[in-house]
Amino acid sequence: MNAIGRTMRANDRLLTIIGVAPERFQGTVLSLNFDLWVPATMAPALLAGSRELEDRTLRGYAAMGLLAPGASMRQAQAELDAAMRQLAQEYPQTNADLQAEVMPFWQAPRGPQRMLASALLMLQAVLLLLLLAVCGNTANLMLARASARYREMGMRMALGAPPWRVAALLLTETLTMALVGAALGAAIATWATEALRAVPFITAFPIKFQTEVDAVSLAFAMALGVASGLLFGIAPALQLARIDPQTAIRFGSRSAGPSAMRNTLMAVEVALALVVLMAAGLFFRSFSETRDTDPGFRRDGVLLAAYDLSGRKIDPDTSRDFAARLLDRLRALPAVEAAAIASSVPLDIHGLPLRTFTLEGRAQTSDAPDQALSNTVTPDYFRVMGIPLLAGRDFADLRDPAAPPQAIVNEEFVRRFVDGQALGRSVEIRGRKYFTIGIVRNSISESFGEAPIPVIYLSYRDRPTAQGEIHLRTRSGAELLLAPQVERVVRDVDPTLPVYDIRTLTDHVEKNLFLRRIPARMFVVLGPLLLVLASIGIYAVVAYTVSHRTTEIGVRLALGATAERVVVQIVGESLRVIAAGAMVGWLIAFVVNLHLVRGPVFWSVFAGVPAVLLAVAAVACWMPARSAAGLDPLVALREP
Repeated sequence: MNAIGRTMRANDRLLTIIGVAPERFQGTVLSLNFDLWVPATMAPALLAGSRELEDRTLRGYAAMGLLAPGASMRQAQAELDAAMRQLAQEYPQTNADLQAEVMPFWQAPRGPQRMLASALLMLQAVLLLLLLAVCGNTANLMLARASARYREMGMRMALGAPPWRVAALLLTETLTMALVGAALGAAIATWATEALRAVPFITAFPIKFQTEVDAVSLAFAMALGVASGLLFGIAPALQLARIDPQTAIRFGSRSAGPSAMRNTLMAVEVALALVVLMAAGLFFRSFSETRDTDPGFRRDGVLLAAYDLSGRKIDPDTSRDFAARLLDRLRALPAVEAAAIASSVPLDIHGLPLRTFTLEGRAQTSDAPDQALSNTVTPDYFRVMGIPLLAGRDFADLRDPAAPPQAIVNEEFVRRFVDGQALGRSVEIRGRKYFTIGIVRNSISESFGEAPIPVIYLSYRDRPTAQGEIHLRTRSGAELLLAPQVERVVRDVDPTLPVYDIRTLTDHVEKNLFLRRIPARMFVVLGPLLLVLASIGIYAVVAYTVSHRTTEIGVRLALGATAERVVVQIVGESLRVIAAGAMVGWLIAFVVNLHLVRGPVFWSVFAGVPAVLLAVAAVACWMPARSAAGLDPLVALREP
């Protein structure tokens, strides 16, 4: 069906569809999926009271464009500088200090680099460590396997094969194995890409990643496979290319005793494994602590629901009356203990607006104006949220015409800006004075882990807003049972007003932890995976070494050595190498955490993770050693 020319209603305004974007078009804000675009000039009509096109202090737009054919970024920057100088002359109060920079979209504030670079960089670093550990593991196994092929390669060289051909043969084998692994990984990535597109939503906005396995991705996978094959295949290839043919034919496989190369690779593998395991432990511990952090409000037993009156021709009195009638009906519901409306919800993707203010009795400088986050709320908001009122009183009733404009501030506001008594002092915002009537406890506003931020709470009675977030306090666990009743109440108050984004405050907080949960879960998967790979590599190398020391072990047993002593010696030799690698990895993780990440030092992680790794490594060493020590000495002595 053709959509062009058809009409649709948005914010009580009729719009005519004039175009259809391609299916893959995502807009100018990456990772967020939008379905509708309207001209910026329609903001006053669609968003009642919007002054974005009139007030030059409101800067919510990003300028984007295409370079003219033959034009360079330097030329575009010169023209843009001239335009900015002209704007500064025409509007000195708002544009005097503004500058603009021409840059590629991928480097722009809303481009992929700024929005995704940090997460992708961390992911790539972890995967690189994982790849290096796997390559080290494989290289160690290839070295052990190469020792068993001394006679074969000696025969080839004795029959005329030059050393480079022997090396080429081994590299071909390893490259084939690496390319098969890369192809398998590409197949898994194709499936995993679909799972990535199905990531959960953050608030009302659906996340969308434009990801696909294309020709470039496949070429990169194959190139990575070749590089990995060369990385873990070059050492055994060079080792076999330098053998003496006569010695190899006469004595067969090379002694599998202690090998500096194998020990070095095993130590490096353990160091890399410990770094990733430490990162996994630190992220998981940090995420757990963040999740259990007291946000300063009670997250249980609160239902949230949003409505939007934007676009309607209503005045502040109408908005105030609508909110009062809606709250009266909601408070009458049997399951509702308290009800309130706020312009914003803490930990929302939008964030709380930042406002410049002037506090009575405090000197103000134009160079560094006082600023604080703000939220416009109705009476009972702090009761619903469980935020203690430390001093003063709550806001006046919405229908109270006598009370002066009011404000309530948090502890951090008082600590940072107030010298003396805070109650009764006026706060001026955009030419209007609000009198401080209360002080509340600090609570999280933007994100977990943030430093205390000053917040000014304004009364909905004084600043009614078109958009509102309904907050209902009810019994914990029964929040969503209220959802149908909330929709019915809103429909009774205004049949044309939809309610959307109904969720519990607990779910809202969990969605804020979405980006923190990704690395935590990623490390929880990759850490144990690398631990398993490391243990398999250690087991294989020790088992191979022990299998080629059968005669030596038989002699020791025949001369009176106990099986326990043989096991202790074999395990001790391997654990010394493993402990050296673990120490290097521990130091790297400690330095990175202390100086680069600047995170807290969780000693339980820094002590527990190495203990787990060493315990697993000890078991991996003990199993082949115990098996060898259980051999009959006579049988062991007959081994070639």
